[in-house]
Amino acid sequence: MKIIMECSRKIVSQGEALLKYLPHRPPVLLVDTFFGREPDASYTGYTPRRGSLFCPGDYFLEEGLIEHAAQSIALAAGLERLENQRQVEPGFVGSVNSFITYGTVPSGSPIFTVIRELYKYPGFSVLQAEIFCKDMLVARGELKVVKISGSGA
Repeated sequence: MKIIMECSRKIVSQGEALLKYLPHRPPVLLVDTFFGREPDASYTGYTPRRGSLFCPGDYFLEEGLIEHAAQSIALAAGLERLENQRQVEPGFVGSVNSFITYGTVPSGSPIFTVIRELYKYPGFSVLQAEIFCKDMLVARGELKVVKISGSGA
């Protein structure tokens, strides 16, 4: 499957500025750029580095793509909650459905990710992640995110 997407979006935030929206920290931090959002989508990026946890060799591992998608979802949720002057709500990935990889991501090659909320319920949401490298779709999948309510967070 060849789907092409040109990333012409401008960087809204990157690096350490993203840490206030995410519970993740290096070496497990897999989002380094935020390109903004629209009503139906948010956009993130990451450049895998050789020798890092999910990029031990020349290519970013599939597990890293899934974790990057999950962190991209967490970043969008954290931004939205803080913009609405609410605390970041903890949650976790309850399931990963139909996550398909179409190609590989070489170390040092930036990825661009589009997150879309497909369904939203009081206790969970279903989101779609599409991950691109060099303007080509390399992975797509759905993640169900369960919200932890009443945790005091």
